Amino acid sequence: MDVVGPYLLVPLFIFLTIGVPISFSMGLSAALFLLLINVPGIDLVARPIPVNLFVNTMFDAVGQFAMLALPMFILSGEIMHRCNIVDDLITLARTTMGWIRGGLAHVTIFACAMFAFISGSALATAAAIGPQMIPAMIKEKYPNDFAGALLSAAALLGPIIPPSTFMIILGGNLGISIGGLFASGIIPGFMIAFGLMAVAFYFSKKHNYGETHPFEGVGAISRSIWRAGPALSAPLFLVLGIVGGVFTPTEAGAITVFYSMALGAFYYRSLTWDKLISSLYQTAKVTAQVMFIVACALAFSRILSYFQIPLLMRNWMLGLTDSPFILGLIIIGVLLFMGTFMDELSNLIILGPLLMPICISPSGMGMEPIQYGLFMVVGILLGMLTPPLGLLLNVSSAIAKASMERLSVVVLPFLAVEVAVLFLIAYVKPVSMFLPRLLGY
Repeated sequence: MDVVGPYLLVPLFIFLTIGVPISFSMGLSAALFLLLINVPGIDLVARPIPVNLFVNTMFDAVGQFAMLALPMFILSGEIMHRCNIVDDLITLARTTMGWIRGGLAHVTIFACAMFAFISGSALATAAAIGPQMIPAMIKEKYPNDFAGALLSAAALLGPIIPPSTFMIILGGNLGISIGGLFASGIIPGFMIAFGLMAVAFYFSKKHNYGETHPFEGVGAISRSIWRAGPALSAPLFLVLGIVGGVFTPTEAGAITVFYSMALGAFYYRSLTWDKLISSLYQTAKVTAQVMFIVACALAFSRILSYFQIPLLMRNWMLGLTDSPFILGLIIIGVLLFMGTFMDELSNLIILGPLLMPICISPSGMGMEPIQYGLFMVVGILLGMLTPPLGLLLNVSSAIAKASMERLSVVVLPFLAVEVAVLFLIAYVKPVSMFLPRLLGY
């Protein structure tokens, strides 16, 4: 820490303070650190690290075979989004859930859960569902801040319910089975969805939010399932194929692209060349952004690992307490705190290897690698609901025209549900490991 603190972390905080984006801040501070320790006459370390390690590490970060799945799943989500699948998902959710008290709130959560099968991204879920559901909720007398907070919390289902771009990145960088991670997210994802529905039902009943619509009948539900079913069945088929060993996540991504193109062209009949080209453009843009963050964050993380910062952090945290419960509280607090300052991908790459020795150690929390991977994914995602960065709160705030301050308060009951599920993931192994073990992981 005598070297890493002043020469790596201090420049990072300086860059962040002056407004440099987090990915550039990590990349620049890592590059400057490597240049500095290689200056002749400055003996900061016993064995200087070659400067070309920075470039090689960045290349290795994005050159993994598993990372090829990332643009594939993004592209399939973009194509389905442009084929108006969101409208069909919302119609299905309305006919299925709209007649229950607080129906439109349940529709929003249900739509986010279903769209999670397609997008794999929290921000994509919020951006797709929010512009349609938040105005509809406000029209039915739901408060602006309640509608925005509900969407923010429900959008987290995107990276938890597979397929998940977060799980692909984490599994690729930590050597954890991506198929096992996909399987581990199914039960907790639906636990969160039903927990959010319970909270929405309570507040809707207590404060008389929303309107109650009549049940439209089995026929309407059947028509909605027929319309949205093919799009929803594809991710389910792919997840089963991955966890069953039929194909790899990368191969599954390629299959998804061809399936979404066929679905858009022949079933929905709404895929045009313009939509395909715009999908490819947006995929390239998003993939480049994600890959750059991953590359810079991994280079930064490798320097920390070289100087044994994970080991120092492990010994320090284990020295604070010998209680797994208290240790879990501390780690969850760290994840929520870091979420207020750094984006979720950077946190995933940096904190993933830092906290892994603590969480999987028998003297620490005693987690299994797949269990730890899901714990990290959910914990880091919760940082997207913590201000001031709170990316999901920012998106929902703009759509709902409600202040960040109000959303930060109203989201707390929903956040409490998600934190409770995070504790179950950490301390009740069957919650995350039942399906992976059932499938042989």
